[in-house]
Amino acid sequence: MRLFSFFITVVVFAACNNADDNYLKPRNLLEYGIPYTILAPDSVDIKKENLVVQDEVIIKSQKSDDYEVRVYFGEATKDVVATKGEHLNNLRSISVYSSVNVILDEPNGFVFETVIDSTLHNFGFRRIVIQGDREYIFQSGNGNYTKEQAEEMYQATIPQEMKQ
Repeated sequence: MRLFSFFITVVVFAACNNADDNYLKPRNLLEYGIPYTILAPDSVDIKKENLVVQDEVIIKSQKSDDYEVRVYFGEATKDVVATKGEHLNNLRSISVYSSVNVILDEPNGFVFETVIDSTLHNFGFRRIVIQGDREYIFQSGNGNYTKEQAEEMYQATIPQEMKQ
């Protein structure tokens, strides 16, 4: 009986761990005007808004504040390098931040840390995708994120169509 109880405990534990590892699922965004599939939680609210010069799609988890991705898209006016530099400069120009530190730097995006004072740190990301004459900026939402959460959302926004 003791061996059977141990076996049941192991099976339940393994099943719970497996569900946590795969909570992000492919989510096609074509119906919102974005020709990509990213990874998102099963239960998300997706809202599209027209911001006159560009559109915005907000993808937010219904179950927690750990996942919110915003996608801004419209006509491309610059290349990836210039757009990435502009976003980083904009972050660094916000006077409330005592510093902005790049944690992960890639050709088409970055994960960053913003510091207000010694006790207030937040992490976020930007990913830039240019396809033809269209520009797609994926970025973290308005929440307070840990480094791990920001990195996870950054990796989740790699368009599945572009993975090798």
